[in-house]
Amino acid sequence: LLVILGTRPVSGDMFSASADLANTFRLEQKVVNVLGELVAQTEAKLSIIRHYLEDYQSVVEEKASSEEEFIERVAGNPIHAYRLMKRLYFDWQTVEKEIKADNWRSIFAFIITLILERVRMGAKFPKEEDFFGAAQALVRLQDTYELNMTQLARGNLWGRQTRAELTAQDCLFMGKHAFNARAYARAVEWFEESYILAGLENNKTIRQDQVMEFIQHAINMQTKQGKPMAVLSHTNSFELPLRERPAVVQRSEIIRSRKYNVGKHISDQDDASNFNALCRGERLLNDKLLAELKCWYDTRHQFYFLLMPIKIEQHSFEPAIYTFHDVLSDEEIETIKELAKPLLARSMVQGKLGVGHEVSNVRTSKTAWLPEGLHPLLNRLSRRIGLITGLKTDPIRDEAELLQVANYGIGGHYSPHHDYLMKDKADFEYMHHRELQAGDRIATFMFYLNDVERGGSTAFPRAGVAVKPVKGGAAFWFNLKRSGKPDPLTLHGACPVLLGHKWVSNKWIRETAQTFNRRCLLD
Repeated sequence: LLVILGTRPVSGDMFSASADLANTFRLEQKVVNVLGELVAQTEAKLSIIRHYLEDYQSVVEEKASSEEEFIERVAGNPIHAYRLMKRLYFDWQTVEKEIKADNWRSIFAFIITLILERVRMGAKFPKEEDFFGAAQALVRLQDTYELNMTQLARGNLWGRQTRAELTAQDCLFMGKHAFNARAYARAVEWFEESYILAGLENNKTIRQDQVMEFIQHAINMQTKQGKPMAVLSHTNSFELPLRERPAVVQRSEIIRSRKYNVGKHISDQDDASNFNALCRGERLLNDKLLAELKCWYDTRHQFYFLLMPIKIEQHSFEPAIYTFHDVLSDEEIETIKELAKPLLARSMVQGKLGVGHEVSNVRTSKTAWLPEGLHPLLNRLSRRIGLITGLKTDPIRDEAELLQVANYGIGGHYSPHHDYLMKDKADFEYMHHRELQAGDRIATFMFYLNDVERGGSTAFPRAGVAVKPVKGGAAFWFNLKRSGKPDPLTLHGACPVLLGHKWVSNKWIRETAQTFNRRCLLD
């Protein structure tokens, strides 16, 4: 404005000449245009900020009796978690850019920039991988639990209605994730939901004609590839191209005709199918086998348990899988969590050929290893596990590993795997000599540190059973047979956490020290 006004000399008799007035009107037109542009820019900025606040409002509407319960409920909701990553990674970049671009108050903008930088340094802002990881978790949850896409987009998580919702743009983004995984049929379903929501939103977040282009492209790719390899379940089992029969119809037919096989001779596809079915709570064992399973009290031949015997629930005969109930107190659980929180880091899996460790998408969680001398409780737990199992469990003597604590977040899961480390490996050259001396993981003892609201079971696809997390309980099974050979039926995985959080603590017991505690049979 100063530049424009400064281009005209100041005159006191401007009204006396129409020419001067005309020029003055022209000047005012420029001023109004500048002011209008300023108003438009300001309203655009305000609109972006209002959109951010409106998006956050769905979080505030989650009612809770306390601040802690509110945070737990919001942080444990995968849709809220995805929207959080989206707001602070994607939307916030737009807000920050608009604020920084406001140069008509340079000093004020400079102060805002300083504040933003201080906030950015003091708080953990999500990065690109966090945003994509949250989206990938939602795609995984929808696929594993076969959630109704329309209900999921409207905040219904496996029968639990929440106030978290997805927009048309969000569903389009999910479809892109499925598309990039070559799961074209699943991508089409996400794109179709995006198309419907775009119409209901009056094309607010994305236009229907834009979505239609993605739908056609995905259908063309599925038709061109025929039956593509895919990381998502059942996406490679459609008999007809999507042009001839919609994905939703074909998927419903697959679900109705689905049959399951259990045992050690099943295929990898059966493993994946069984795993997902168990995560959804489906029964794979027949009624006769289920009727033979029992629950009982047991002192484990220990005076320690005479007054308070162990509550044992049997889940499977072959392999033998048990839950020991009420073996941890609430106070002990909180102590374990507090000890682990400062030490949590992204979980890793064993590298190829047993060499080293690496981050992998087959395991999405954070873990911490608790040194035995960190707290007196850890030594007590090692001795308690030994009394319950009848095995030697002292980590100092390499009888067992340190206690590991794992925390699963948004869609947190661990794909089916075996816990034994050496039995299926041919090359021990790169393994540490202490690892070899301690022997393989003969058994797994897994504490459950909380109840999981939805999902999070430990599923054994070849045994056909799933163990539901029960706070204070512990799952137990032998990874090796008495002969020392691996038991392939112990293949297991952690089902994705659909709603809430999951805390577990593992004690892996090593083989060599158990020579006289778990003897070989005479045959």
